[in-house]
Amino acid sequence: MEDIAREQRHRESRDLRKLDLNLLIIFETVYQTGSVSQAARVLGMSQPTVSNALSRLRGHFSDPLFVRMDRGMKPTPKAMSLLPPITDALGALRRGLAYDSDFDVATAKRHFRLLLHDFSVPSVLPPLVRALDEAKSACTVEVITPDWERPHEALTRGDADLIMDISLQEQPGVTLEPLMDADAVCIVREGHPRIGHEMSREDFADNGHAVLPRQMRLHLPTARQVRAAAIDRRVGAILPNAANLATTVATTDLIAIVPRRYAELVSPIYRLRILPVPFEYPTSKVFLGWATDKEDDPGVRWLLNHIRATFSN
Repeated sequence: MEDIAREQRHRESRDLRKLDLNLLIIFETVYQTGSVSQAARVLGMSQPTVSNALSRLRGHFSDPLFVRMDRGMKPTPKAMSLLPPITDALGALRRGLAYDSDFDVATAKRHFRLLLHDFSVPSVLPPLVRALDEAKSACTVEVITPDWERPHEALTRGDADLIMDISLQEQPGVTLEPLMDADAVCIVREGHPRIGHEMSREDFADNGHAVLPRQMRLHLPTARQVRAAAIDRRVGAILPNAANLATTVATTDLIAIVPRRYAELVSPIYRLRILPVPFEYPTSKVFLGWATDKEDDPGVRWLLNHIRATFSN
C-alpha cells in the first residue's frame, strides 16, 4: 500500500510539473467571466493566448472544461470540481506573496470603482472622499451604476472593486457579506398642503408619487410591497436617479418611498419631511460584495474596511 501511495504522489508531482501556474490563473478567470474575450481583457492578454492556454488545459485534464453557449461559456462538471482546489491554491499563494503589502492611502495611486445604487451614494461617497482628502491621497473614486440584470459581472470581469446593494444572489467568484438592515420611509416636502406629520393609507393612495425607472423599480422591493398592501399607487413622475427624485419631491406635492438612511442624509438638504410608510413594509438586508480573488488585494481590503466602519457608526 505504501508503495502504491508513493507512486501516486510521484505521478501527481509529474503532472504538476507539466502544468504552468499561469494556466490555472487563466482557468480561474475564464470560469469567473464566462468568456475567453473577457478573460483576456481582465488578464491583459490577447484572446489567442487565452484560447491556446484553454486548449492546453483541456488536453491536460482530458476534458472540454467549458462549453460555448448563447451567453458565454458554461463550465463542465469537471471544471466545477476543479474550481475550489484551484481557487484555494491560488488564494494561498496570493496571501503568501502579499503578506507585507500593506496599503498606504497617503502614497497609493488607485482608481477605485464602486457599483452603487443611487440611494447608496450619499452614504458611501462623502465619507470615502473625506478620508482620501484628509490623507492627501492621489486615489480616485468612480461610482458605476450596476447592470441590474447581471450586477455581479463587473466584479468578475475586473471592471469594479465592490458592490453594495440589496437582494444580491450568490454567484461563483463573488464573496457576499451582510452589511446592514435597511427599512423604508416616505418623504414629502415641508409645507405639503395635504400631508402634515402623519400619512394615512388614503394619503398615500390619493397623492401622486415620484418613482425611479422601471428597471430600478423591478430591482427594488417597493412596487411588490405596495401591491401586497393592495394599494393603487398613482405615479406622477418617473425620474432617472435618486437625486432627481429628491429634488422633485422637494419642489412638488409628490411623495416617494426611499431607504431611511438616504432620507436622513438628504432631508436637511432638500427640506423634506420623513414619515413612516403607512402599511407593513419588511426590512431589507444590504450586502457588500467583491470578487473573491481580490479579497487579498490590500487596496480592496482598505476600501472594504472603510465602508464597514462607515456603516458601523
